[in-house]
Amino acid sequence: MIIFGTRGVTTTPQKGEFHCPTCETTRNYGLKRVRRFFTLYFIPLIPLDKLGEYVECISCKDAYKPSVLDHDPAANRERFEAEYQTTIKKVMMHMLLADGVVEDSEIEMAQQVFQKVSGREIAQSALREEIYLIRESQEPLAESLSAVRGYLNEEGKEMVIKAALYVALADGEFQEEEQRMLAEIGAGLGMTHAHVQGVISSAA
Repeated sequence: MIIFGTRGVTTTPQKGEFHCPTCETTRNYGLKRVRRFFTLYFIPLIPLDKLGEYVECISCKDAYKPSVLDHDPAANRERFEAEYQTTIKKVMMHMLLADGVVEDSEIEMAQQVFQKVSGREIAQSALREEIYLIRESQEPLAESLSAVRGYLNEEGKEMVIKAALYVALADGEFQEEEQRMLAEIGAGLGMTHAHVQGVISSAA
C-alpha cells in the first residue's frame, strides 16, 4: 500500500542577531519558515505552499513577526532625541513670541537651554530666523507637543516646561501672556495644572 499525504516542515533559512523585545537586549535569532510538503511514506519530498514565517529568540524562545528584524532601538532613540530637541526649541520660540517682545536676554537664555539639552551650540541668527518663520507661519505648537508627549516620562515633560519658563523669566518679568503659554504647553504634554504649577514653583 502506498502511503502519501502532506505535512508542515519547519526550516531555519536565516540566523543572526536582533533586539529581542522580551529580553530587551541583543540576542541570537532563527528565522523559521513553515512550508507544506507532499510526503511519501511520511518522507517530505515535494515542497508546496508556504504556511508562514516567524522569528524565534534563541534565548527566551518567544516568537515574533519577521518585521521585528527591522527594529533598531539605537536609530529610534536618535530620531526621538532629535525630535525632542526640536520640540524644546519650538517651545522656547513660542514663549519668546508670547508677549510680543523679543528681548536679547531671552534669546541668550534660549541659546543656553538648547546647548544644555542638545550638547550643541546654536547661533542667535539661527534662532532669530526660526522666530521669524514661526511668527509668519503661525505654526501651532500643539502638533509638536503631541508628537513627543507619548514618549516622554515625567522628567522629560518637566524639562520642556522649565525650558519655556527660563526663557519667560529671562527679562525679569513673567507676563500674563507667558503664563497662559506655559499652561498651554503643559496641557499639550498631558500635564495637570497642578503639575505645571509645581514645576514652576520649584524651578523659579
